[in-house]
Amino acid sequence: MTQTEFISALNRVTRSYKWSYVNNTLVGVAKNGELRGCTFNPITAVARTLRVGTYSNDANGTTRAGRALGLSQELVDAILSSSNRGHAQIVRGKMLNVLSN
Repeated sequence: MTQTEFISALNRVTRSYKWSYVNNTLVGVAKNGELRGCTFNPITAVARTLRVGTYSNDANGTTRAGRALGLSQELVDAILSSSNRGHAQIVRGKMLNVLSN
């Protein structure tokens, strides 16, 4: 899955989660299903909604979810990064743009 495909998939799952942006990190709380009220990051949320699997919201679970979605490790790092530099800033800006619409 490329960056564009991931952003498009994130756009399709935005209504299933209540998103918040804290300390340069996106966190979604599930609105439905048996895991209602559980927190997810963008990668684990997309994996859950696309029925690739349900993964924990930690580094190991996120890496496994990224692998299941076919994301490169560099893209996973950029999506989760809390830095304000380079690729991470661009990806985070695109995700915030999708979630704000």
